[in-house]
This record gives sequence, structure tokens and C-alpha cells, in this order.
Amino acid sequence: MDKLDYASPAIRQTRKALIYMALIGLSGIILAPFLMIVALALSSPAEVFAWPPVLIPDNIRWDNFARVFEVTNFGRAIFNTFIIASVSTIGIVFIDGLAGYAFAKMRFPGRRTMFFLILATLMVPVHVTIIPLFIMFRSFPLAGGNDLTGSGGFGILNSYPSMVLPFLATAYGTYLMTSFMRMLPDNLVEAARMDGAHEFAIFWKIYLPLAAPALAVIAMFNFTAVWNEFLIPLVMTSTSDMKVIQTALADFSDQETVLWNLLMAAVLISILPLVLMFIIGQKHLVRGVAVGGTKG
Repeated sequence: MDKLDYASPAIRQTRKALIYMALIGLSGIILAPFLMIVALALSSPAEVFAWPPVLIPDNIRWDNFARVFEVTNFGRAIFNTFIIASVSTIGIVFIDGLAGYAFAKMRFPGRRTMFFLILATLMVPVHVTIIPLFIMFRSFPLAGGNDLTGSGGFGILNSYPSMVLPFLATAYGTYLMTSFMRMLPDNLVEAARMDGAHEFAIFWKIYLPLAAPALAVIAMFNFTAVWNEFLIPLVMTSTSDMKVIQTALADFSDQETVLWNLLMAAVLISILPLVLMFIIGQKHLVRGVAVGGTKG
């Protein structure tokens, strides 16, 4: 028997209380920055710079949230971010799922080499690809005033495609879907092929629904990453109507001042959709991570 089984009830209760106290203290440390953001978002400009810091404002300024949309075009930025994150997430679920099925269940020349080349891109920092992506999108043929050779205009820069295309497929998603698809039984493919089903129908009707836990993990991680992306939208866009949330947050500051209360209110507005998404999809996320961890 474990040594803890010989301890008296009083000792076990004391140990349990100490563990709970440690967890509560750790939770307080983790929540402290978030609570400070809430306090600043509800404060007046004078209370923002007060010392000692004001944790509970004397007059709660709920109007700060409305002023966020008056000072900047933040509503447009939220709309742009939602469109980009949603379209890219749908694309990555389909493309990475299709790639995972191909690598796991199909046999074709160069399959292993191609898979390892895709995995090798995980070692390439995303910042290295910014300049090549910019040149490719600026030289996109027959778009944005360009001719057939990709000259004369700005291509697909400052548009939704320039911010969606970099996130339509990932090496991590391909690896995860390939690993998950390999765990699914091969006899389903063989039976479907004997019944005359073509490969896409097998993927779409049989394996894609079975891979729902892994798809949920990819979808939630990608949506969060795109929602918080700053560098690519900053480089690919040049007008205020194409700004996303992360670039629009810079509008609350200039060379002289920073509107900290409005900035923190905008930050709270920006993280609310992510919080709701994780609350709603928590069960699917935990299931996907658990299945991947136990079977992978």
C-alpha cells in the first residue's frame, strides 16, 4: 500500500488543504494580468496612472467599450479577422485532412520523401517566409492591375486572399492528421474500394467524420493563431479598411500618448470570441488531445 494510506485522517486533510491553497495561489498569479486588464478597461484616464494602482475604479466606465468603436474602425477590424480566421480554418481542416488521408491510406511514388519534406518545413521560422510571400502575392498574374507576367500592379496584396492563403495548410496539421488517419483501420478503405467507392468519397464520407477529434484540435489551434496573427496582416495590407484586430490595436497609441483604458477595453473585446470558442469546444479539444496522446 502507498505510504499515504497509513497517514492519519488529519494529516491527509492537511495535505489536501495545502494542495488546494497552492492551486488557488497559482490560479491567482495566472489570473492577475487578466484582472488588471479588466480594471484598466473600466478606469478613467486619471485612474490608469494612479499610484498605488486602482484595482476597483471609483466610477466604472462602461462607455470605454463603446468609445473603442468611435476612436477607431475596430468593428471593421473584427469583421476582417473573423472572415480570415473562419475561411482559413475551414480550408486547413479540409486540406490537412485530405493530405493526412493521402499519406496514411494511399500508396504512391515518393510518398515518404514528400512527407518528410513537409515535416522539414517545421524548422523554418515563419518570419523567413514573409518576403517571399510578399513578392509572390505582389506578382500574382492578372490581379490588382498586373498583366500575365505579374507586372504593373500590386497583385493580391491588401486583400483577403493575401491573408488567407498563408494559413490554408500547415505541416503540423498534416502530420497530426496523418498520424491520426494511420490509427484508423485499413479494412474500411478496402471494403469501400470493393464496393466501387472512389478515393474522395472514402475520405469524405468515412475517414473525415472518424477524424473529428483531431480536426477539432487543428481547427481551434488554427483559428486562435490566425485571430492573434500580427506580422502577416501588417506586411500584406496598407489601408485602414483591411486592418485586423492585432494591427488595429496600434491605433490606440501614437508617438506621444497611449489610450490605455481604451486599449485594454479593445483587448477584452478581442479575446471574448476566443474565450467563448474554447468554452464551447472544450469537450472536443480535450477529447482530441486525449485520443492523440493515448493512440499516437
